[in-house]
Amino acid sequence: MFVPVRAPQPTPPSARAQDLARRLKEEVDKFERQYPGTSREDLRAAAAIAIGEESVTVPPRRKAAAMVVAVITAMGILGLVMELTTREDSGAAAAPWPMIAVSIAIACLAVVAAVIRRTRQ
Repeated sequence: MFVPVRAPQPTPPSARAQDLARRLKEEVDKFERQYPGTSREDLRAAAAIAIGEESVTVPPRRKAAAMVVAVITAMGILGLVMELTTREDSGAAAAPWPMIAVSIAIACLAVVAAVIRRTRQ
């Protein structure tokens, strides 16, 4: 049985929101002409302060990248520890842990690429 799924349609911004966006864009452009090199982080922080946010959060891309780097590092350390603990001194074939660790690292790098692409959209 086929059940159609309809994705929720985003509601268009109100006329008031569109007017505010236009005014903000004009002010940001004027500010960037006065202070070239203004970063997106500065703009985010200023917007958060303007609407009364108490703390400025870390941009999601940096947070996601830091988490993925931590996971990749942990997997690499885990793979190294497993290789060192399973190594046989009798000359038998080594366990395939390095290949598993490399596979996990490649999978994590693919996840990093997907997260970065998704946050840029």
